[in-house]
Amino acid sequence: MHGTEPWKTALKPKDVVLCHRRSYLGLNARKVKMIRQQLLGLLASYLAGASASVTVRKTDKGPTGYEVDFKYINTTANRVLIGGGLQPFSDHFHTTLNTRAWYDPHDYKPGDFYVSHGQPPEDYQWPYEMTNEGDGVWTYTTPLPSGIYSFAYLIDCDFAPNCSIVTGQLVTDPDLPPFENVKGDQVASSFQVPFDARFQGTDDINGNFDYALPAPAEFRGTIKSVNYTSPGSIHPEPDVHHLALYLPAEYGKVEGKKYPLLYLSHGAGGNGNDWENQGRMSSIMDNLIAGGHIEPTVVVMPSFYNLDDSLPRFIMGNFSTMWALPTSQHIRENYEKYLFPWVEENLDVCDKPSCRAFAGLSWGGRLTYEMYVNATDYFDWFGMFSPAADGPYVDEAALAANTALAKKGLFVAYGLYDSVIKAGQDLQAALDGLDIKFLTRISPFGGHYWNTWQDELWWFGVKALWKPFPYTQQTGR
Repeated sequence: MHGTEPWKTALKPKDVVLCHRRSYLGLNARKVKMIRQQLLGLLASYLAGASASVTVRKTDKGPTGYEVDFKYINTTANRVLIGGGLQPFSDHFHTTLNTRAWYDPHDYKPGDFYVSHGQPPEDYQWPYEMTNEGDGVWTYTTPLPSGIYSFAYLIDCDFAPNCSIVTGQLVTDPDLPPFENVKGDQVASSFQVPFDARFQGTDDINGNFDYALPAPAEFRGTIKSVNYTSPGSIHPEPDVHHLALYLPAEYGKVEGKKYPLLYLSHGAGGNGNDWENQGRMSSIMDNLIAGGHIEPTVVVMPSFYNLDDSLPRFIMGNFSTMWALPTSQHIRENYEKYLFPWVEENLDVCDKPSCRAFAGLSWGGRLTYEMYVNATDYFDWFGMFSPAADGPYVDEAALAANTALAKKGLFVAYGLYDSVIKAGQDLQAALDGLDIKFLTRISPFGGHYWNTWQDELWWFGVKALWKPFPYTQQTGR
């Protein structure tokens, strides 16, 4: 599940090098309709004379120590907003599960963070509005604290879900296009701002996301978009489905080595490329490996929409199809039949549960729970990030029928302001009631959004993944 505002829902910084290790496998000719849509979008951008850039500058002054300059050229636009993931800020003293502050980033104070929920005041003005400097040049400069920010330019449109990438109303950055399998699979670009403890440090919250900055060169793995055979799939081609694949830097350099395998799932309204675009998972994994927290690990990030034609085709950014979700059982059965065998056959990965893990965010957290209770013997580690699971949860009868449930590496995490906090707590209560050991993480700045899930992936790696289990009170100390 993803928060999207103007609102909801360029850029290679000159001072901060953002490294996407991209390559593409198995991309064939697309359907005529898809090609036509792409050409329409390109034509609209061409006619508008559009180009863009984003620069992250270190200022060594408040309020954050960094400023971000946006520049966008569009000679036909009457108004340009920056939305598609960029959020206003809040703080602990004004945030609940339903409400929040709506601070302009220019008013940032240490400890402020962003969440994606809540309704703005009636007189609220979206802070990320660009200024027309003349001749179609639009600019905007703002301070921002540490974090990864996804965004798109909204052209003569106030609400991102109503903007179309086909007509050119929603524009990703041409200088740093999103990592995607097919053009249009992603609807936002992204950039990262480093941490500066002099201006962003605070006693009550750690907003340092530098673990998602590029690791030293020798630890940088590769991120790829891969197509695989999946009978019945309707995207990107008939009987072909896609996944994002992370290979650690060491992969292929040690003859005969089989690597631990992590499956990492997106949530509702997303696809397998989300973890790289919005979460920078490749850099997080690189830094986990570089820091000695985990051994080199292969990560497979599949897409659970469009597995077959049993539901309407899901198109990224289309809210009318976002909630036409396959059940977690349906996804699991499809993965067991097509995805898991393909991965084992085509990648140098282990073939035992002792070196396999499954994790996911939101609906992907629900899917992780499905794997835990119904694919128990295939995985030994499970990371449930903001799990959107409604129960009923594991009980005494289920445990008696499957005693292995108590002998796994479980990690259950959510944000302090997460819309699924009750579901996460109920799941934890069920596990506690059966004396099933697990680790937990409550992100202190966390809503149901990407800063939370980055935090959870990082701590899953630091404290839980590939660590001895069942966990004890000394695990992770």
